[in-house]
Amino acid sequence: MAVMAKKQPRHIFIYVLFRVASFFIFILPLKVGLKVGQGLGRLAFYSLKKARSSALNNLDIAFGNTKSTKEKSLIAREVFENLGKNLVEVVSLAKFNKNNIDRYIGCRGFESIERLLKQGKGGIVLSGHFGNWELMAHYFGIKGYKVNVIARRMRMDQFENILARVRRRHGVNVIHRDASTKEVLTIIKRNEFIGMMPDQDMDSVSGVFVDFFGRKAYTPNGPAVLNFLTKLPIIPCFMARKGFGHEVMVDEPIELSVTGDRAEDILENTQRYTKVIEDYVRRFPSQWVWLHDRWKTKQ
Repeated sequence: MAVMAKKQPRHIFIYVLFRVASFFIFILPLKVGLKVGQGLGRLAFYSLKKARSSALNNLDIAFGNTKSTKEKSLIAREVFENLGKNLVEVVSLAKFNKNNIDRYIGCRGFESIERLLKQGKGGIVLSGHFGNWELMAHYFGIKGYKVNVIARRMRMDQFENILARVRRRHGVNVIHRDASTKEVLTIIKRNEFIGMMPDQDMDSVSGVFVDFFGRKAYTPNGPAVLNFLTKLPIIPCFMARKGFGHEVMVDEPIELSVTGDRAEDILENTQRYTKVIEDYVRRFPSQWVWLHDRWKTKQ
């Protein structure tokens, strides 16, 4: 209780500071706000030594000598700048609607999801902490599609409540990781889509060790487990920054292993979708959150 009491004043200060900053960001034109976000991200890159070192260390692990020190430093800086822009877009979520969303976000490859929709089928949407993953969920919600995503709770309830209100407005249904499996199964029975982001090392969830950038990484196996139990297809869907705006990229369903051996199929299919995530990170390295310690858990 004493620890909670200590944290409370700090949380209140952070929350008040965020609300004041959000007010000024929200009233700015989005283009100007994004410049502010980029600047804040760049400031964070130079100021937050520990986070910067973590990102550079992970880039060293992933790319080794295939990229120069200068290239890796530029990628790391752009990661921080992208996160700054993400913050501005999240604060500005209420500005997006059916009339303007297509001017800011384009989409290619949606046919693979449309085919399943026409057949009345659902699927597992594979994504990651890539681009602005929160905005991508809102994009589909604003477009009128049923959006279900599995996500962890934020550390501060005040922020969780703010985001929850905007999510409800745009039709984004969030299932928290501590929710019951019954809630997930209800969505599956309704033949809806459910988004999952198995690209971080979280020893609090079920996972297996698979290759990621040539090194074993503990990886959530939720999509593979769900596929084994339901036979739902796994469809990659990522969003990357493109000029002033974004592009959503939807791929065909991943070809999965179906041997009937639960452990073998889950391990192999986790590796297959992790390879897809790696391929996207290689194509757009500054769009992924390199600050996370992806190789934290050891075998």
